[in-house]
Amino acid sequence: MDGKKAQHEIAGFVLIVLLVSVIGVVFLSLLFARGTTSEQKSFEISRLLESSMYTTSDCSVNYIYQYRDINDLIKECYATKKGNVRECLNGEEVCDVLQKDLKNILDSSLDVGDDSVNRGYNLNIYYSYGDTSNPNEQILTMGEGFFSNCTSIVGGGHSIAAGSFGFGIIETELKVCKG
Repeated sequence: MDGKKAQHEIAGFVLIVLLVSVIGVVFLSLLFARGTTSEQKSFEISRLLESSMYTTSDCSVNYIYQYRDINDLIKECYATKKGNVRECLNGEEVCDVLQKDLKNILDSSLDVGDDSVNRGYNLNIYYSYGDTSNPNEQILTMGEGFFSNCTSIVGGGHSIAAGSFGFGIIETELKVCKG
């Protein structure tokens, strides 16, 4: 009879150790998962950038009825940064119109705020030579909201052929902090 009692006590002890081990593993996985934020590529973010490139602005550089889309404004803004100052016919700077229009598009497309799923976004547009010997040339950087306490970061990009600017490409990258 004492042998069966001992077996029951050992089985109970093993069950308690197993239960405590499982709880410990779950606790540690939650603790470590919270400390790192994963960054994932998002098809939706890339499509948002791609579609915004074809949005027509109210900026015309050459003729009154030849309004530029965001894609062209990025190239015009890069030309301005290279010393070829470009203005819209209404007197506004091309880079200012680009920033204003992109902000309107992103603010209306991404609901950003503390009570929203999207806590913030960062947009980075730069000219890339495609090699490590030449640094990227910044064209425009802007953001909204905060990149803190992100559960994940989703991002996407869009490339523009630089054409007359050389062999490099203009990269547009958007990252969104999910809360």
